Amino acid sequence: MIETRFSPTRFVPETGSTNADLLAEADRAAEGSVLVTDHQTAGRGRQRRSWHDEPGGALLMSVLLRPTVGHAPLIPLVMGLAAVDAVQHLAGESVVPPVGLKWPNDVLAPTLGERKVAGILAESTTVAPSTSAGAGTDPARLTVVVGMGMNLRWSTPPPADVAERAATLTEVLGRSVDRNEVLTVVLASLETRLVSLEDAGSRPVLAAYRDRCLTIGRRVRFETSGGEHTGTVADVTEDGLLVLRTDGGATVELNAGDAHHLPTLEA
Repeated sequence: MIETRFSPTRFVPETGSTNADLLAEADRAAEGSVLVTDHQTAGRGRQRRSWHDEPGGALLMSVLLRPTVGHAPLIPLVMGLAAVDAVQHLAGESVVPPVGLKWPNDVLAPTLGERKVAGILAESTTVAPSTSAGAGTDPARLTVVVGMGMNLRWSTPPPADVAERAATLTEVLGRSVDRNEVLTVVLASLETRLVSLEDAGSRPVLAAYRDRCLTIGRRVRFETSGGEHTGTVADVTEDGLLVLRTDGGATVELNAGDAHHLPTLEA
């Protein structure tokens, strides 16, 4: 495995939210700090949804990053891309990619009815890091904590509503998985994608993201706090916004809300 910036990695048996814990330490934590837990009592996803996990049955992790202001909006997409890379690595030489991304960063398994394998939530803070935290006094950087919950296995069946929309990595790979192995591969994949972003800019990362995004080209119902749009997704912008061609003929760029995949219309 490649050398990464992700150290130290701390494990705790239980916490409310790994994201919240790292955000609380943002003024003193070094870039690359990682927190992993067996169980979250207040885990959450995008749009303030709660996250179901069985203690010990998921990879529940958060990492603290200090990207430039320009790269910060892409961190959620980069983490999603790294998760897909990691699953592909664990799957080996698979003819069909075992997972893909629903915009912006839900990891879905197409061969399992597009059930969700992992969810990602990125949060930023305006708290200025101390010089000892490894960011100096550079005002052009933000502190971003990005968390991921990846279902590894269920020892008992989950609630029916969870089973309908969620899948485990064990189901995807057809074999049992070790959490530490998955963590190592995810962090190595994330390091590779971050280095690409830092060295080559957004274009290579976005090209890879578009290639793995299941939402581009799909009909979606997009829900926002201000209303609802239905149409076909045309692209993702350089800033990670979703470009939607609505059924009414308009083209809109969306940066917040839920894109629900819809069945393809018959010709």
